[in-house]
Amino acid sequence: MSILLEDESDGVLTLTLNRPEAMNALSSELSSLLRRKIEEIGKRRDVRVVVITGAGDRAFCAGADLKERRGLDADQKWEQRTRGWEVNEAIWRMPQPVIAAIQGFCLGGGFELALYCDIRIAAANANFSFPEMTLGAYPGAGAAVVLPRLIGRGRAKELFFTARRVKADEALSLGIVEHVVPNGKALDKAYEIATEIKKSSPLGLAAVKQMVNFGSDLAFEQANALNDKLRRPLEGTEDYLEGISAFFEKRPARFVGK
Repeated sequence: MSILLEDESDGVLTLTLNRPEAMNALSSELSSLLRRKIEEIGKRRDVRVVVITGAGDRAFCAGADLKERRGLDADQKWEQRTRGWEVNEAIWRMPQPVIAAIQGFCLGGGFELALYCDIRIAAANANFSFPEMTLGAYPGAGAAVVLPRLIGRGRAKELFFTARRVKADEALSLGIVEHVVPNGKALDKAYEIATEIKKSSPLGLAAVKQMVNFGSDLAFEQANALNDKLRRPLEGTEDYLEGISAFFEKRPARFVGK
C-alpha cells in the first residue's frame, strides 16, 4: 500500500500520510512524494481545497524519520531536511487553501508541516512539540520562521527552547490551531470548513492566501503595492462578474476560476 494516500470528492482532495507503524514520520521518500503531489495539485483548477492528515489515531506526523536519519552523514541529513522544507514551501505557495486535520502526536517536522497549512484542526488528543533541541539541532524546515509570526517571538522561543509538549487546548489558546474537536472528528471539521471555502472564488482565495503569506510582514508601502498587484487582476474576471450577478439574483455563485 502507498505511503501517501489520495482521496478526492467534490473538489476536496485529501492526502493521508500512511506510515502509521512509524507514526507517519517523514522519510525522504514520503517527503518527495508529498512535494510532487502538492505541486501537481497546485496546477489543477478542479481541486478547490486540500486536506492533509495522518493515518491512524496515534499521530498526525512524528516529524523526520530518525531511524533513516541515524544512518546518514551530515550532507545526507541536510538533504533530508531540505526535502521537508520543499514540502512546506510548496504548501505555502500553492493557490488552494490547505487544512491540516491533526490527531495524536504532531512533532518536529510534522508540527512544521501543520504550521505551513492555512488552517489547523486539532483533535482533543493532539500533542504538539519541537524535540529538536534535545537532539542537538533545531526545527529546520521553517518553524523558526513562521511560528514567531503566528504566536509571537517569546512564546515561540519558549516552545523551541524547552521542547515541552503542548496539548490541544493550549495550542488553541496560543493560536497554533484554529479549532479543537472531539477525538475522531478532526477530518469531519476539516470537511465542514472545506465546504464553506468552496463557496468562495478560487481566484480570490489564491490571491488573499498569497497576500497574507507574503505581505503580512512587509513594510506598509510594500504591502500595499503587493495588495494592488494581487487584487487588480480580479476586477476583470468572469468569477467577479458571476459573483456580482449572483448577489443581485439572490442565488449561490457558480465560480469557475476564470
